[in-house]
Amino acid sequence: MRGHFHDALLLLFTMMTAATQSMMGGELLVDQKAANATEAIPSPLVILPSQYWDGVEGLWSSFALRVGTPAQIVRVLASTNSPETMVVLPLGCTSAAIDPVPSDCANSRGGLFSLNMSTTWQDQGLFGINQDGVGFEADLGYSQNADYGLETLGLGFVAGANGPTLEKQTVAAIATASPFYLGILGMSTQPVNYSTVGNFSASSYFSTLRSHLLIPSLSWSFTAGAKYRLKAGQYAQLIFGGYDSSRFIPNSASFTLNQDVDRDIVVAIQSITFSGTTQSSLLSTPTFAFIESTDPNFWLPEAACQAFEQAFGLSTDNATSLYLLNSTHYAQLQTANPQVTFTLSNSLSGGQTVNIVLPFSAFALPATPPFTPNKTLYFPLRKAANDSQITLGRAFLQEALVDYERGNFSVSQCEWQDGVAPQIATIISPTYNNSLSSTTPTTTATLSSRPSTVPVGVIVGAVVGGASVLVSAVGLGYFIIRSRKSQPLEEPIENIGLTNPSIENKKDQTDNKSTFSHQEPNSPYLSHKMPDTRGSMYKSEVAHNPDAELGTQGEIFQMPTTEHDEDGYFATAHRIASERRAITILQIDGRSLVYEVPGSEPARIEMDATPVMSVESSTGLQISRPISRESSLGSPSDADKVS
Repeated sequence: MRGHFHDALLLLFTMMTAATQSMMGGELLVDQKAANATEAIPSPLVILPSQYWDGVEGLWSSFALRVGTPAQIVRVLASTNSPETMVVLPLGCTSAAIDPVPSDCANSRGGLFSLNMSTTWQDQGLFGINQDGVGFEADLGYSQNADYGLETLGLGFVAGANGPTLEKQTVAAIATASPFYLGILGMSTQPVNYSTVGNFSASSYFSTLRSHLLIPSLSWSFTAGAKYRLKAGQYAQLIFGGYDSSRFIPNSASFTLNQDVDRDIVVAIQSITFSGTTQSSLLSTPTFAFIESTDPNFWLPEAACQAFEQAFGLSTDNATSLYLLNSTHYAQLQTANPQVTFTLSNSLSGGQTVNIVLPFSAFALPATPPFTPNKTLYFPLRKAANDSQITLGRAFLQEALVDYERGNFSVSQCEWQDGVAPQIATIISPTYNNSLSSTTPTTTATLSSRPSTVPVGVIVGAVVGGASVLVSAVGLGYFIIRSRKSQPLEEPIENIGLTNPSIENKKDQTDNKSTFSHQEPNSPYLSHKMPDTRGSMYKSEVAHNPDAELGTQGEIFQMPTTEHDEDGYFATAHRIASERRAITILQIDGRSLVYEVPGSEPARIEMDATPVMSVESSTGLQISRPISRESSLGSPSDADKVS
């Protein structure tokens, strides 16, 4: 049903054609003339890599971002799972965050972003990236406080056709060195939900690109790059609305996206095989695994980790809990060059399968301080405490293509060839009659109401480690977002000096929607004093708590939409539809950006003796708001457990 609202309003706002509308059973009808109108399909958006190799837990190809006004340049890693973009504050290169501070700290962290230097920063407050074991990277035990704001955000070093600049995008500013040493570019479709000032949600950068018709579909292709490949390494590649067919070898295996939006790209690992001087099985029981690029590790069952230990001669280092490789051991393995083959399918047994072969080089990652005490090599293997932690991270994922408007994906072996010309193919939204991929730069097709049944096919591809993953996502339905009501702050947070209180909210010139303004009377960001960070949470390490329980849910409330919800294209339709259905509909399956908010008064939780107020959203951002004057952008952490 959400698809009907979206298509109807998309026609009305972008094509400005006369349409006869009537509301019958919650559906908005559009006349056939408008439905058959012709619309030019945007070209795929190819985002170039920064051509830097960044990171302390491996060398990874990064992307450049322009943040704020005037633009400040930072380099970040792509996160296929994050709803927000993260940047590092100048405080992240002080002894409050890292001790000792690296001599090249600012550069090694990808550049720093100063809130005070931007005239467009709209502060939203201090929050955590997840809560009560639910939300972004909660399964892996990540815990991170950040200063959230709405900010101007552009891709690339310079503005242009492949570097669009969008206003009022969610940016989270961090200081701690763990679990995020570099910032990240969030590529999730999920919005960030705020409830401190009149519940509203801010669309992700990816969703905003699509709602502004800057990309041909809600899809992306991504390769993390591989420093060990080709003559000088293979840089990352990110394409919104298309993919590069020269980067992977297609196959017949097809996968269905998971309904859990926090763990959507899920595959079944039927077997893991070691091939070297001997051959052995590394996985005794087939298991499901989440593929995502935020974390660099292979999170596997304990029995599988023990099999890896025996096959590669690995042992954990007592000081770091990592599988470190000394120079002698590395040279021996490099000479033997064993391979690991992952056999993947959509189900634990039977069905079409694809073999993804990874060389030893994919497992030998350089590590530098502060991730490790000294420069060394490590094997990115972690023991999963439960099934929800089983993850194939950045070291496995080298390229991914995802289509969030369809319902399946594929995984394919990566193609590594020097000097091959890119073959960019367009992934066209099913809102267009011509729903086939095209290799032409610009395509013209008919824009129509989305059919009740979206055709499902192998549309996209993704390359992992030496492999490629083809992804096409679930047809759009309703995402149910649950959040707890936040309580007013009992004490202000003296974290002053991180924002510019004189920033004036500017009206969006592209529409007539009102601008959200953060004007909390007792806002902790109205003073210019910097907080005393000594003894604060900045040096704390990430808490690894894979068994954290979910909070209880309470009464359901309807969250009002604002200009930040899908950029207003169908905010009105969402509201009308929600009001009509609220009395009779208890739960709606599928995916959408209409939200239900359970409003329970959360209990206070302790985080290193720092009280917080929590706001939970089962599919959006899980946020907890610190209320102590000593609170900071740090987080209770364990760097040795989560990297």
